[in-house]
Amino acid sequence: MPNRYEREIEEILRNLEHTEPSPGAGQKLGERSRRKPGLSMRTRHSPSFSWNFSTAEWLLIVAIAAALIAGGYEYIVRTNIFTLVLALVSFVCLVGVALSQFLFQPRRPRSMRYGNVTITPLNRNPFSVVKAQWNLFRLKLRYRRKKEL
Repeated sequence: MPNRYEREIEEILRNLEHTEPSPGAGQKLGERSRRKPGLSMRTRHSPSFSWNFSTAEWLLIVAIAAALIAGGYEYIVRTNIFTLVLALVSFVCLVGVALSQFLFQPRRPRSMRYGNVTITPLNRNPFSVVKAQWNLFRLKLRYRRKKEL
């Protein structure tokens, strides 16, 4: 029995030697790749900056920028209509950020992917539970009628 396991192990090792990957750019033809078993090749990602902000984030950026510009302009040049408008824009944007949870919610639930499966959440409303109970009741009645026949 142990000989059988040894033969299988030897056969697996022989198959691994035949199916070695082709040599890389910095590797000679006769050399094997010697890599530590725990280390994997790391892919290098260049740091990139994205301008994909949500609506609330854009409102916050505009509010901060407008407040800074209005404050700086008011400090250098006395108060006038321009600083008032910028302060109002900043205030409205801050109110928008505060209310963004209620104003900018997506109307439809977003689908999520898990591997090869796409899961779309159900649309919920106050009557969905009542509707589900009604459909279950109708199915029970239909099942009872078929059972009686």
